[in-house]
Amino acid sequence: MWITLLAMAVAVSLEPFRIGMTILIMNRPRPMLQLVTFLAGGFAMGITVGVIVLFVLRPAIGSADFTLPRVQIVVGALLLLNAVVVATGVLGKRGDDDADSGSRRFEPLATRTRQLLNGRSLWTAGAAGLGIALPSVDYLAVLALIVASGAAASVQVGGLILFNVVAFGFVEIPLICYLVAPDRTRAALSALQDWLRTRRRSAVTFLLTAVGCVLLGAGLAGL
Repeated sequence: MWITLLAMAVAVSLEPFRIGMTILIMNRPRPMLQLVTFLAGGFAMGITVGVIVLFVLRPAIGSADFTLPRVQIVVGALLLLNAVVVATGVLGKRGDDDADSGSRRFEPLATRTRQLLNGRSLWTAGAAGLGIALPSVDYLAVLALIVASGAAASVQVGGLILFNVVAFGFVEIPLICYLVAPDRTRAALSALQDWLRTRRRSAVTFLLTAVGCVLLGAGLAGL
């Protein structure tokens, strides 16, 4: 469980959107306090949802069909399928056709959002942290892996906490680095964001393929 858990956590931590939100919040007034609030909101949502789901799904551990290798194979196959979709740009082509009309429709909302993100309120950073940790497909897949492991409740909670710590690595590391060299930290993150922006499709495809292969390999080895 631990290798696949860490692999998925690293993949989540490298999501371009997550990195972009970290850079955006770091450039707000009082960046240290903003990042701590953002991180606290993310942990609060991730741990709360995770604990609830783990204990709701706990009875499913007794099912003969719900085993860790099978869950790993299913999740790995889904990640590889997503990698193919991202690499071919099927969804991106459709999104480009609707971009102009969509941008005009939501321009007032986008303007209001930019005003909130550029303000000083800590509530905005906390809400952003809560929002970024809302249950997603990859997070639910991680919870399914933890449940299917059949480990004791304390071990499963430990795995949940470890996943969230690693998944928020690109918030925690800049937070520590900012204490030592704030300007260099901002510059490094901005360069990373620019690099991801120009190679977003290839970077996401690589992450999905790598984690998918790890899960498939671990699942097949465990059968």
